[in-house]
Amino acid sequence: MAMKTTNFWMVTRCILVNLLGMLWLMPIGMAAGLDEMMRLAEQGSVKAQLKLGQMYYEGKNVQQDYKKAMHWFRLAADQGNAEARNSVGTLYDNGKGVPKDYQEASKWFRLAAEQGHVLARRNLGWMYEKGQGFEKDYVLSYMWHYLAEKARGRQGGARDGVDQCRLCEALARKMTPAQIAKAQELARHKEADKP
Repeated sequence: MAMKTTNFWMVTRCILVNLLGMLWLMPIGMAAGLDEMMRLAEQGSVKAQLKLGQMYYEGKNVQQDYKKAMHWFRLAADQGNAEARNSVGTLYDNGKGVPKDYQEASKWFRLAAEQGHVLARRNLGWMYEKGQGFEKDYVLSYMWHYLAEKARGRQGGARDGVDQCRLCEALARKMTPAQIAKAQELARHKEADKP
């Protein structure tokens, strides 16, 4: 019996020592990973810049810092990354890390939307609907929501295609049939213009 108890405590002690060692080393590993990511981002890696921007935006494994998030998102956005462009627009739209600026937000949302970024298309739709950054325009709002839903359907979203565009349906209640037809025509032309 004494042998079994001794073995139990020896095994338990080994497990605890290993766990404590892992907990002690984990921050070192994360710091080394963050240092490596920072090095890659500074060398121009869009993927690392985007990841750092997300980490600072969310406060994940780093202290939340919207200015640093904007710095890293902007570097990736300047290299043409649609996700980063949408994130830059979001920071301007919400005034996080930068002064609130709807004109600047709409510029970045448009760049990402033109690349097919679904959320950026939604963001533009909302901005046109609310008149943020430009005059209120239900036709353009409908068009961007329509394009977002269409892209979402192509990407395997829960709803398939534009027939289920609830935001479009809500907007349609504020529009004339001619405005709806114009918005749908603009959306078809925008899709046809894509390379």
